[in-house]
Amino acid sequence: MNPFVLPLSCTLIILLRFLFHHDLIINLWILVFVIDAVIIGLGLISIIQLIITIRKKRNRFAGICLGALLAIGSISYGTDLIKDLGLKLRFYRFKSAYSEIVEKVKSEKGPQKGNHDGINYESETDPVFRVSFPWAGIVDNWYGIIYDPSGKIMRCNESDPRFPDQGPEVPEDTELSQIRMVFGGLLYKAEHLGNHWYLCWFT
Repeated sequence: MNPFVLPLSCTLIILLRFLFHHDLIINLWILVFVIDAVIIGLGLISIIQLIITIRKKRNRFAGICLGALLAIGSISYGTDLIKDLGLKLRFYRFKSAYSEIVEKVKSEKGPQKGNHDGINYESETDPVFRVSFPWAGIVDNWYGIIYDPSGKIMRCNESDPRFPDQGPEVPEDTELSQIRMVFGGLLYKAEHLGNHWYLCWFT
């Protein structure tokens, strides 16, 4: 058996596991720990196999594979870099469907909530028009995409409402308070994805 098949396959599996992290959580959440255990096990076997190949055959390609496997594994399991990239890729996969829903909601009057082609959505019109597309979560603890033409949703990043300052009280910011309570949760983080689209986290 080719000694590079397992290491290269393992590297690819690690990348895919984190690029499609959200889809894995949604569809196979009960197996995530099992999948990670299998990946880590295969990774350790691959590392041992590559080290043996390097020591016995002085194979330069084995060294490159070992470096790549260690780098991808460390970045994937040690940081959120690839996971964050996966979230953005997921948004771009569904962006056209989201845009279609936004146009549909705009043509109606009043707030709406429903499912279109398997995509859940909810809109608000008070005080401004926004549409949310939940990805995952329980009750008011969720994250997902929000369409906000006003752009004011980014104000939630001014401070983290989960950890209020213990200093002297400041006058209440009514607009910021309203923004943090959109769609029935406590909005504590928003990331701009371009135009009027935002990736948001609620608690």
